[in-house]
Amino acid sequence: MTDKDKIIATLRKQLKDAASRCNALEQENALLVYQLEKKGEKCPASR
Repeated sequence: MTDKDKIIATLRKQLKDAASRCNALEQENALLVYQLEKKGEKCPASR
């Protein structure tokens, strides 16, 4: 495996990890918005 291939593999892994974190944060955000709406409160970003 060349240095270029190693760099590409590392960047792909970093991208995959970042996408996973992003998805987790989006899910957490959706849950928090749902919980706020269930309480009858507005999300500050929705005002």
